[in-house]
Amino acid sequence: MKVKIWDGMVRLFHWGSVALLPLCWLTAEQGMMEWHMTCAYLLMVLLLVRLLWGFIGTTTARFNHFVRRPGAVLHYLFNWHAHERPYFGHNPAGGYMVVVMMLLLMAQVMTGLFATDDILAEGPLSSSVSGALAGTMTSLHHWLFNLILATVAMHLCAIVFYRFNGVNLVEAMVTGYGMTAGGRRSNAVAPICWLVPLMLVGMAVLYWLILPLW
Repeated sequence: MKVKIWDGMVRLFHWGSVALLPLCWLTAEQGMMEWHMTCAYLLMVLLLVRLLWGFIGTTTARFNHFVRRPGAVLHYLFNWHAHERPYFGHNPAGGYMVVVMMLLLMAQVMTGLFATDDILAEGPLSSSVSGALAGTMTSLHHWLFNLILATVAMHLCAIVFYRFNGVNLVEAMVTGYGMTAGGRRSNAVAPICWLVPLMLVGMAVLYWLILPLW
């Protein structure tokens, strides 16, 4: 029987990142810096709310549900076939991958705030630091994107691997429902309560960062 695994905020963050990350790259490549920064700010909104949701959200959304001790991750990796599948939420290894990807995305957004190309655009905080530091942040901004691409490739490989082993991760992230070995459900939370922090953070970013671009 299929049960509720992922709430709306988790799925919005996932698919929002899937859409916004390539848009950030495409708009930068085309020199459309206003759109590039707009997409980056929207991604930042999703990241900030997802971080908050990791403490107050549903069972499978919380960090204390999927961030486990390194020993537990190693045990899972070396005894993968001994564990019941599908896993309820992120498995121990997948939980670490989520944290890594979120940290990389946050670092990418933060370095972008200080980055500048000295021609088309500059981050809103680039003028508050020295030229040398702004240049370092710009280099990190480009370098981190390559790391993000590497983690995305690993994530896609994991999806394919699990699919061949009978676990459809994509369907669960689209619908929110999926099969679990224990038949458990994510704890009940009002369906739209995650919209409150999303709207508050979104309005703040819109007013202070996005509107000044246009």
